[in-house]
Amino acid sequence: MIPSVIMLLKRRLKLLRLMRKSKLSYVALVFLASVIINGFLFYLTEGVIGGRQDITLWRALYWAVVTMATVGYGDVTPETTWGTVVTVETVVVGIAVFTMLVSVLAEEFMNASLKKSMGLGKLKRVDILVIGGEETCREALDELQLNEPHARIGWLLPQPPKQPPQDVEFVAGDPTDEGVLRRAGADKAGKVIVCLSDDSKAVHTVLMLRKLNRDAEVICLARSEKARELLEEAGATRVIPARILGRLLASAAFEPSVADFLRDVTTAKGTADLIEHVVTKQEEGKTVEELENTLPRKHGGRTIRIIAIIRNGKMTVAPNPQERVKKGDRLVCLKAL
Repeated sequence: MIPSVIMLLKRRLKLLRLMRKSKLSYVALVFLASVIINGFLFYLTEGVIGGRQDITLWRALYWAVVTMATVGYGDVTPETTWGTVVTVETVVVGIAVFTMLVSVLAEEFMNASLKKSMGLGKLKRVDILVIGGEETCREALDELQLNEPHARIGWLLPQPPKQPPQDVEFVAGDPTDEGVLRRAGADKAGKVIVCLSDDSKAVHTVLMLRKLNRDAEVICLARSEKARELLEEAGATRVIPARILGRLLASAAFEPSVADFLRDVTTAKGTADLIEHVVTKQEEGKTVEELENTLPRKHGGRTIRIIAIIRNGKMTVAPNPQERVKKGDRLVCLKAL
């Protein structure tokens, strides 16, 4: 007996704590109490004292709801003096309760909007999460929106952006904090891109990501070779070294046309784009030349040329047009837009 009473008290206390956190719960409780009290008073004055046979307790509760909502269907009306007094009181209480409800709802919407604008909200159902406030991250967001238009993209950065990208929700905070990562949806994201300027913070972030989400594909930018090794040990799926930017800068100096080409094909905004195609079971056994004729129907573009085949971790550049592909082969293709 005593354990069941203790359990009941714990449930009541838990309910009270939840109500304390939400003003809407208070309003709902006041409304429910007002319906019960006024409905019972109307039943007492009209059904019991007034002797009306058509007024039951359930009908009186229905009358209380309709009267408090100031709808006034007129199907149930008071006939006694005290019933009229209860009706007037119920109308006044109803107006007060619904005014309170509107103000509470408006406050909830304003708080939610303010939290969202300050990056203090919580992202739901994120497919791809980008972490970092650098210009590199902004460019990654733009490319993701162009190449993955149907993906739900989230952004975690230290401070709210001045002009956030359209259709991208963001969270502001420290990426090494577990609570912030959870608010950003990192625990359920399929892919996470980490492009932080601080390598040590990037390593810490990857470790925290692996603690929250072991199945996510984590792509990181490494500013140094040592950082690349640490990020791989921390659990990053792929690490992109920043030194490739040095290669592009050098190319701009002694082979500018190569630099122009790389700049053009590494963004979906140019006249061409580098894409990946995974060979399906239906495509297995086809030649490179045959696939090049069918790929534009799947990926769009004027023409598509296969420039590399990755099979079992090995890359074959400029494959023979008559080479036959296998299921699971990853084809690096150049698509002319």
